Amino acid sequence: MKEFTHEELLSFNGKEGKPVYIAFEGKIYDVSQSPLWSKGIHMNRHLPGKDLSGDISAAPHGPEVFERYQQIGTLKKGAPEELKHLPGFLQTLLQKFPMARRHPHPMMVHFPIAFLMASSLFYLLFFKFLHPSLRTTSTHLLILGAISTPFAIATGLLTWWINYKLKLTRFIKRKIQLSILLLVIEVIFILFLIGEVEISYYTYLILMLLVTPIVILLGYYGGQMTFPSEK
Repeated sequence: MKEFTHEELLSFNGKEGKPVYIAFEGKIYDVSQSPLWSKGIHMNRHLPGKDLSGDISAAPHGPEVFERYQQIGTLKKGAPEELKHLPGFLQTLLQKFPMARRHPHPMMVHFPIAFLMASSLFYLLFFKFLHPSLRTTSTHLLILGAISTPFAIATGLLTWWINYKLKLTRFIKRKIQLSILLLVIEVIFILFLIGEVEISYYTYLILMLLVTPIVILLGYYGGQMTFPSEK
């Protein structure tokens, strides 16, 4: 079987009459006959001519799906072009553990989203019922959200570097702006809780109400980067 480099594989993208090839665990398959690849992009997410070894874990099917297609070659070992901007040790690591290219950020980002939205909810319940336990629960969730936020931001920056070469796209720009705003609000909350600053009851409520739309927008823009809306 023919051995393809990563660069050669990229050219088999279904355009100009060419077949659609994809790679999985060193093997290259012709998926041109699949209706799910007929538009040149699978599930509005996966591009042709790529090594999809790291993506299969997030798919609704397992590697047995490749038994339907003919193997037409093998993939030459080496870092793909999209990883050449990274240090050598990181290229080696990502080739050995391909899921590390995208998975760490989605894994971490769910924690601040869940904690902060729940914190807002419990504070609204406290505002209505004035039960001290509701405020205490809101405060504890807020602290957990503030602790997990830097980890979500750090993995987001790493993913941006690995997959987007630090290019400032529209969605990434919005995510950076909202992340900074969220961090500022969290710092104000923490300073208030340790007694370093004084804010009024209504200011606290307004800031708490801002948290939920901020994390929703952060999740929305992240989702648009992973699963773009069809026009």
